[in-house]
This record gives sequence, structure tokens and C-alpha cells, in this order.
Amino acid sequence: MIKFFRKIRYDLMGKNKAGKYFKYAIGEIFLVVIGILIAVAINDAYNASKNEQKIKTILTQIQEDILIDIKDSKRIFKHFIRKDSMAYKVYKDLLTVESTPYELRPYDGFVNFSVNRGGYERLMDNLENLPDKYSVLMPRLNGLYTVTQEDITDSNATLIAKADDSRYNRAYIDPNHAEHQFNNFTTKEARQYLLDDPFLKNRTAEYMKAFRSVAFISSVFRFEATELYHQIDSLLGNHGSKTPEVLRLSANKDDVESFLGDYIHSEGLEIRQRLSLIFENNELFIKTEDNQTQLYWHQDNFYFAGRAAIIRLYKNEKGQHFLKRSNGIITQILIKE
Repeated sequence: MIKFFRKIRYDLMGKNKAGKYFKYAIGEIFLVVIGILIAVAINDAYNASKNEQKIKTILTQIQEDILIDIKDSKRIFKHFIRKDSMAYKVYKDLLTVESTPYELRPYDGFVNFSVNRGGYERLMDNLENLPDKYSVLMPRLNGLYTVTQEDITDSNATLIAKADDSRYNRAYIDPNHAEHQFNNFTTKEARQYLLDDPFLKNRTAEYMKAFRSVAFISSVFRFEATELYHQIDSLLGNHGSKTPEVLRLSANKDDVESFLGDYIHSEGLEIRQRLSLIFENNELFIKTEDNQTQLYWHQDNFYFAGRAAIIRLYKNEKGQHFLKRSNGIITQILIKE
């Protein structure tokens, strides 16, 4: 091709057709420039496609991180439910010397909620290459991995400190504490020692407040991360993909149908207003005269709402329907009318 154009130039010059030669030369230059621009455009398109694929891979990694983190959030809340049940026995004086050392020490131990940040940090490292259509993710990403992360760190630290609170640590005020500890509190004398702790309720309540904070922030993360996962799915065009079960937050109507209706006080803190359990727009709510609070499904017949409120729906042996609300400190048991 180059030889062909060169021959044309030589012919024009040989015939002293300078004007036509210069016109031809300009045209040839124009074609070369067009060719270069086309090549650059093709290269840019290739790089843009390659870059977008990289960003998509990173966003997919963020989704994978979210699934792992939500499983951990569910673990935290499951542990909170178990601790809440133990604390309730302490508050109601239901423990005896036959209770297990584990039951007699609901304030013992701690959990730590951690967030996988690998995908988010990779995205931050490639922020200058982020296509415009993905920029809508940044407010939610930054909120989740910076603001919420700070609350997670603070809550974890508070619970750890409360689990080792020297103000209530009997190791510093009772000379027999070590002997019972050496036996892992398994003897009858050791269990009686735990039961006679004058600070048992105080210790438990303070510990549960700290635990509630971790449960609350992990539930906040779970909700926000679920929304982020769906937003990423939409931007990636994964409209037909099956939603992982771990992301489920909505109640199943068949599971709650028989529990829907009005409830009155049965046990615990008196309710100030009439309370109803309703199902609207495929979501479950507790409704009062002033407002309504959405309930999010956790596992089995347990739901969560507000500041780590545990909601349990259950029936007794007589077939009566109950709604139990608790938050680690206060418990309400309501019966369906």
C-alpha cells in the first residue's frame, strides 16, 4: 500500500503537476491523521473495556466480602440472643445452684465484629479509573467502610473493656475467687459463690448494654451492606441472578400469618399503647398509635428492629401466640388477643 501511494507521488512530480501533488500530499496526511485517531480510539476503547472489567471484578469482590461480613453479623446477633436469654434468668432470679457455670456468668467473654475491607481498599486504589456510572456507589461505600467502621471499632473496644471491668471483678475483693476459678466454677460451692455475687445483676446489665451496642452496629452494617450489595448487582446488570439467602431481611408471610393481629401485655414492662403486628407491602411491622417499626428477619422465628431489639414470635403448648421483645436489659412479653 505504501509503495502504491509512493508511485502516485512520483508520477505527479514527474509530470510537473505540483498543485495536484500538494493536494494529494495534504489528503494523504489527513488520511494518516484519521488513521492515527482511529487507532487511538480503538486503543482507548480497549483500555476502557479492560479497566471496566477490572472495576467489575473489584465490585464483585466487595459483594463477596459483604456476604462474609453479613454471616458474621448474623453470628453476632445469634450470640446476643443467647446472652439475652441468660441475662433474663439473672434479672428474674431464675438461676439456682444447679445452673451451669456458663449460665451463672452471662457477663463472661466477648465477641468481635470485623469487616473485610479488601475489596473496598482495592477500589480506593483504583479510584482514578472508576467509570462515572459507578460513582453513585461512593457515598454508601464510604459511609459503610469509614463512618460505620468507626462505630464498629468503638463498640468492640467497649465490650472488651466491660468484659474485664475491674469494678466488678471479684478477683480483687474475694480471696477465694482463685480457688473456684481453678476448678472452672464446676463445683457446687463455686456455683453458689457465683450465685451469691452481690453485683451479679449490675455486672450483667452493664455487660449487656455493651454487647447490645455491638449487636446494634453489626445489624446496621448488615442492613446497609445488603442495600449496597443490591445496588452493585443492579449496576453490574445482574438482574436475573438469584439473591443469596444470607441477604434475606423480609419476613415470610406464611411464617407470620397466624401471629398477625393485636397484642396486650402478658409479662415484663407494661406497654403504653395498643400494639399490632401487621404485614404490609411484603414487610412485617409492629404498629402503635404513633408509629410503626419494621421488623427484619434474622433466623427461624427471630427478628430484629431498632437499637438491637430482639423480637421472637412463638406459641405455647396451648396454641396461644406470643410476641417477646427484649434488648439485653428490658423484656416485654405480649399475648395475642
